[in-house]
Amino acid sequence: MRKNFAEVLKDAHIDIKKEYQKLYSMLFDPNIETKRKTLISMHDELGNVFHTFRLRGTCLTINEFDSKFGFEFQMDPENFSVDSLISICEYMYNMLIAYQSGADNWKFTKIINVHFCLSQIMAVIETVGYMSALENGFTIFVEKSPVAMSVAETLPESASYKVIAYNHHSMKGNLEGKKNILFLLSGILEPKRPKLKEIDPGFTSDLFYAFNNFNIRHNNADSDGKRHFSQVIANMNNAELEYWYDETYQMCLLAFLRLEQAERKLKFDDVKSKIESNR
Repeated sequence: MRKNFAEVLKDAHIDIKKEYQKLYSMLFDPNIETKRKTLISMHDELGNVFHTFRLRGTCLTINEFDSKFGFEFQMDPENFSVDSLISICEYMYNMLIAYQSGADNWKFTKIINVHFCLSQIMAVIETVGYMSALENGFTIFVEKSPVAMSVAETLPESASYKVIAYNHHSMKGNLEGKKNILFLLSGILEPKRPKLKEIDPGFTSDLFYAFNNFNIRHNNADSDGKRHFSQVIANMNNAELEYWYDETYQMCLLAFLRLEQAERKLKFDDVKSKIESNR
């Protein structure tokens, strides 16, 4: 049986709460000296130049931004999990990148050691087995998945991000978001269906059955759509449906890998033939 992520970290003797609290202190403790020889926190300094940040949208202050998007960090948060650690890493990383960019464009003097802080964040991310993904100038951190990474490298840029982002903590419970990613992958796999069927007809049948009957391509949960309606799907609660979305996602990854292996086998058979003919 596969270990869950918390068990893996425990076995590796990684204290994720301690790492979170170290980052919290970096962000909120007043340990940065200003020109006036006063001490302020990193969060204070980020707030001082927040008006220069592209990511601020229509928010006028960093406190408004934090409140709007739910970035309310505490030194000892209730219901602490690895998601708490990843959330503060993402917040600090993107804020520091915005700070760096703001300094370059607005010509203010940086008093935060951006390089050191980013290095610390990335060291934590690497330690807990996560990786970065970038889209539209924003960075998220997701669990490293060699399979997802391998598949992402073969897909168009927009789809490759979606494959990786499926594993982001914000996607937990986000049925609509997961459904949209699976719908996208089904469209990419559709023209490859004949080839996939040659490789494994049973697996291909199961995969496309999932696309068509798990409320991904069609509305299988609405009794008004009689052609595609499934009482079984309609009776599923969100957790049950999310489980089958996650299983379908894993099947998608396997489908892409099997297609890649089919192409690889042609080259493998060629070199194998050459080796055998020269024995």
